[in-house]
Amino acid sequence: MSWRKEALAQPQCPGLHPEAGFIRVEGLGMSFGDRIVLDGVDLDIHRGEVFVIMGPSGCGKTTMMRHLCGLTRPTRGSVVIEGQDVFSLAPSELRTLRLRTGLAFQGGALLGSLSVLENVALPLRENTDLDGEFVLEIARMKLEMVGLLHAADLLPASLSGGMKKRAAIARAIALDPEILFFDEPSAGLDPVTAAEVDNLICKLNQVFGITTIVVTHDLPSAQCIADRVAVFFDGRVAAVGEKEHVWHHQDERIRDFIERRMREADERDMDIATFMAM
Repeated sequence: MSWRKEALAQPQCPGLHPEAGFIRVEGLGMSFGDRIVLDGVDLDIHRGEVFVIMGPSGCGKTTMMRHLCGLTRPTRGSVVIEGQDVFSLAPSELRTLRLRTGLAFQGGALLGSLSVLENVALPLRENTDLDGEFVLEIARMKLEMVGLLHAADLLPASLSGGMKKRAAIARAIALDPEILFFDEPSAGLDPVTAAEVDNLICKLNQVFGITTIVVTHDLPSAQCIADRVAVFFDGRVAAVGEKEHVWHHQDERIRDFIERRMREADERDMDIATFMAM
């Protein structure tokens, strides 16, 4: 049994009563000069599910997430959330929509001059009229939810990689978002710490029903957290559906990608286990 599996004491997480068509991507295309990054992408993301976007480096998955967040305007096509075309909204409407979302960056993107507590409190200070002490109380609650309350007064430089990830998640959920984005949440983490982050993503989805969109190249993580998976190649969706369907897809590129990721995960776990036994 791998370290990842041993660490996953909680059951895998189904979404809470997914509702189809919550987020709809239609004919999305993005080009930078002559380089096509996204090419006619169609996706349907359900409310309350964990939707994982996978694929090799350079396939367009991070660019896809930036479009879903409303951070990058497409060359063509649309992103529709609850019937609203994100890129047709007025600036004030787009800001309102963005306040319904949270984003946990790959590297955490914590402000180094602020304590962990102040980092989590920042979205509340900037976007609400709540009293300062109440803001701090909410921030403490978010840190407690991710198991990081004991580190509230530390600066980001004092945190481990896993702690930075959890602090970033606490900040991402500060405004109680309906949609939560994760960019490579397990990147750079050992298998046990990665499993803890996976469990936290599952917990947030199960308890609060947050629609969760995760960009990752980590197959064990996707296997744990995903309700449905989309695999990208060359800016296009090569496969999308329930994860077991995608894992057994007949497309040779998908088979090679998945089998290579499985081998890499097994080799990584074996290397760590060998080191710990020394």
